[in-house]
Amino acid sequence: MGACGSALMKPCLGETDVRYDANYPKTIVETDARWEKLTGYFKVNVTSFDPVDGGAAQPGPYIESVIQTHSSPFDASRTIAFYNHTVDGSRLIVNRYYFKPPAPFGFCQIPFEPPAMNAQPGSTCGVNGQVDFAGVYASLTHEHDGTLKIGRATGSYANSEDGIWDNDGEGSYAKLTDDSTFEFSSVRPDEFSSVSSFVFFDDDTATLSAVHTMIPMQRIVSANTATMVRISEEEFLAGIEEYNEAFQVPQPIQAPMTSDEVAKYDGTFPAEEDWCGGVMSDVSCTPSPYVEPDAQMKGGVIALFVILGVLLFSSVALFFHRKAIETQKKRYKEHFIRGIARNITISDSAGRVSPEQLKKEFDHIDKDKGGTISKDELKTFLKSGKVGDISDKDVEAMWAAIDIDNSGEVDFVVSLELKEFIAFLGSCGTEFDSISKEQKAMSKADKLKYASQRLSTRCLVMPPVVDKSADEEKEGEENA
Repeated sequence: MGACGSALMKPCLGETDVRYDANYPKTIVETDARWEKLTGYFKVNVTSFDPVDGGAAQPGPYIESVIQTHSSPFDASRTIAFYNHTVDGSRLIVNRYYFKPPAPFGFCQIPFEPPAMNAQPGSTCGVNGQVDFAGVYASLTHEHDGTLKIGRATGSYANSEDGIWDNDGEGSYAKLTDDSTFEFSSVRPDEFSSVSSFVFFDDDTATLSAVHTMIPMQRIVSANTATMVRISEEEFLAGIEEYNEAFQVPQPIQAPMTSDEVAKYDGTFPAEEDWCGGVMSDVSCTPSPYVEPDAQMKGGVIALFVILGVLLFSSVALFFHRKAIETQKKRYKEHFIRGIARNITISDSAGRVSPEQLKKEFDHIDKDKGGTISKDELKTFLKSGKVGDISDKDVEAMWAAIDIDNSGEVDFVVSLELKEFIAFLGSCGTEFDSISKEQKAMSKADKLKYASQRLSTRCLVMPPVVDKSADEEKEGEENA
């Protein structure tokens, strides 16, 4: 009957709910071109603050058996980072490299009780710096609400020994909050929470603020601010190389991800199956749970069809009711004429009788000579036995067939007007023809038995001449 949204059908859900819109864009930039601001390469100068006194963050000892959160034996107050944000269709790939300079001289003079140390194994306090990798991977979902769900965090963002954190629940996302602000939220229930905001002043410069909270410790462990400046890919690669040397990183990063290179950091980068239904439900490769339902007819159209159906049913019912009434009337007419025909002879020459002769037949029923036949007079006539055994119900139905104008009486006045009784008898042509054929098929003795007079302006003729020879023949048969 039609698809949703057609003239007879309700609008498609996709017209008001983008989740059901099969044609909704499936790439990040198509959904909102502002995401292009966040993509590309950036050099970031990070300043970390002590969450207790608000001063510059101080280095802390390294303990091998403890996962380092944001305390490390390096100069945390002046971290240099390089960001590579890539939008690949429906996927956002965030790879960041944090270069921490060597710890200051004063820190290196502090004696720490084992297992605490002032430098990581393979490093010399005050000489060697450190580079930490951090990754975030998010994708568009079938919600089509402009929010990207973060499915995995790696490296220092994972806060785990294996460097991987997969998000199984809600609360970890990346989204635009206005024309120039992006928000990232990473939540590990009952463990860790991080919220970062990027505010762009133009296409090339922005600020960053971030707060990291360790829930079991019930305190903020790091608060950071940063300035971001867009750089080219060449500057990005050159900058990594520069700070590998400047900070004398013992294990310099060798293959940072660039725009045309899908690098994996220690196997933590999501595989295709991770994107497509594993830790993420990337809109480009997973079926949508929001499927446009079967088209539904508009309420007004349903009502119209119901009305049409009722009218059609009523018309058909009325047709069959009228047909049944006509059939009933025909049966009563035949019954009535057949009863009368026991006293008259039906002839093919019906209609040649004068009104005066017709009135004599009318008077047989009009016992009170009032010029009309009432229902009671007709009932007396019908119950006389002249028309056979007839029930009260049939009498009522027969009266309804004769009393055409529902006046309660059937009048007979000889005039040019077509009166009810004449009209009734005049409508009995078919019945008289049928009864005439029956009489022709009668034996001579039956004809003599029932013949007495003629009836009807159209259906009746003059009383027949009695065939005496037939009576004599019948009397001889009875004597025999």
